[in-house]
Amino acid sequence: MNRRWLTLVVACVAVAVTAYALTAAPAGPRSLRAFDPDRTAALELEMWQAYYAKQRVRLFRLLVTLLREQYHYPWTTAATEGFHLARAAATFGDATSKYEIVLPDLEKGYATARQWLGAGFEPGRVARAELAWWVARRTKGQNDPENVGRLIAEAYALLYEAPFDDMLKPGLLRAEAAAMRDAQAGAPDWPTIGRLLTESYRELHANLSKAAAD
Repeated sequence: MNRRWLTLVVACVAVAVTAYALTAAPAGPRSLRAFDPDRTAALELEMWQAYYAKQRVRLFRLLVTLLREQYHYPWTTAATEGFHLARAAATFGDATSKYEIVLPDLEKGYATARQWLGAGFEPGRVARAELAWWVARRTKGQNDPENVGRLIAEAYALLYEAPFDDMLKPGLLRAEAAAMRDAQAGAPDWPTIGRLLTESYRELHANLSKAAAD
């Protein structure tokens, strides 16, 4: 009898610990602007590699990790938003037209972020701005890095509620990294692409930090 009670107690404790691990948020501020630029760039580089290799499980895992680290989500919240954003990316990757099909997932993902972070951005506007630069990248005549970079900057300005001019250089650097990947689709120079992403996120972080200090 005692053994049965001990087994039950151990099982209950294990369930409680697991539930806490899944629902507890990691230490740190709930802020869009508080992130490690080098770590963010490294995770994005791996996400790009997974995306183009159509490794969807890996893409989802990396995205959930990024969301938890960047936004200090509990695992459950990171998984919920990650599901919608990863599905949007996978759906877009397979689509050849009617790209707006991904908007509901993008909007749901950004709505989760706004609620958790207490941010003031509009999820629908951010979702449409995000999709705009995705589409531009694969549209002839619109896919030059300058145009794509400006579109990324517009999405950043909406998401971070920041001046467009402060978002422009980070956007252009990220667009340059994306253009290099597209031009070298057969054998991308991932180290150089990674350096451009790192420079982009360092510039973004610096500009956001400067704006917060002013």
